[in-house]
This record gives sequence, C-alpha cells and structure tokens, in this order.
Amino acid sequence: MTRVLDVLAIVLFLAATVAFGFGLRALGNRQDFEAIYLLVVGGFALRASTELLRPRGSAA
Repeated sequence: MTRVLDVLAIVLFLAATVAFGFGLRALGNRQDFEAIYLLVVGGFALRASTELLRPRGSAA
C-alpha cells in the first residue's frame, strides 16, 4: 500500500508541475482567470503530494 501512495504522490507532483507550467504560460498570454485557476490547481496538487509523503506518527 505504501508503494501505491508513493506513486500517487509522484503523479500529483507531476500534475502540479504541469499546472504551474500552463499557469505561467497563461499569465504570459494575459489570460488572468485561466492562470489563477491553473496556479491554484497546481498549489492544491503540490500540497496533496506532500501530505501523502509526510511521515505519519504511530497510532497509540
């Protein structure tokens, strides 16, 4: 199960990278709403990937 979560975290990280890239491109093209949307999506995907990779404390 840990391996599946690692793969999912990597996929989310790649999705965040792509979203940030397209968001920057949209900023360059002066498409403000699309840029904001893509940058927010990238931020959420990056946060989700780091949450999956964060070590969990043992349940006591």
